[in-house]
Amino acid sequence: MKLLIVDDMKSFLNLEQTFLRRADCSIHTATTGLEAIKVAQEIHPDIILLDVEMPELNGIETTRILQNQTKLKGIPIIIVSSTKRKDEALKTGAKEFLQKPIDENTFLKTILKYVPLKIRNDERREFSSPCSIVFEGSKYEGKTKDVSISGILLETDVPLEIGSHLEISFSIPLDHQNKEIKAEAIVVRKAKDGYGLGFFDISEGAKLYLKEFVENENK
Repeated sequence: MKLLIVDDMKSFLNLEQTFLRRADCSIHTATTGLEAIKVAQEIHPDIILLDVEMPELNGIETTRILQNQTKLKGIPIIIVSSTKRKDEALKTGAKEFLQKPIDENTFLKTILKYVPLKIRNDERREFSSPCSIVFEGSKYEGKTKDVSISGILLETDVPLEIGSHLEISFSIPLDHQNKEIKAEAIVVRKAKDGYGLGFFDISEGAKLYLKEFVENENK
């Protein structure tokens, strides 16, 4: 399964890739409409996610060109944008229009309407522990509520939004020692009991520690 994500904002490309961290797919990216058309012609993705406001060609124009190409017009296109151009996008040929900011569940459910994307369900373990977060250059305290190999549920008084990028560190007890976990994470959902964080950058060693920690609880 090949997905093409197109957005000129690196932060949103990172967010969408984090949404797909548990998906069995290859992710390709582009930052302009012209680049998107070139990449689509090369790889023939199974689905395309397009922003509207981009340099060179905007998402509406890019959709129109893609829909007029015989080999590409059957590819579902989802517009993901902060603009209010839903009617125009759908008339041009987009299958869906998603308004930014968007959470992980809505994003994945929309994709699944058009392609059979396989998404694994990572085992989770309830785990309440103090943690430190760095957000916009300042350090704050928080608490983990559960953990998995792909992310955590975070409780904190810091007001965060979908897409907020932060650094997080906490320790897990493993083999009679405290193993420190450090990761870059992105807020992928907001819940009544905290913020769902998806790990965006985490070492393989930290993943192994988390995997062992979670699996030991579930045996």
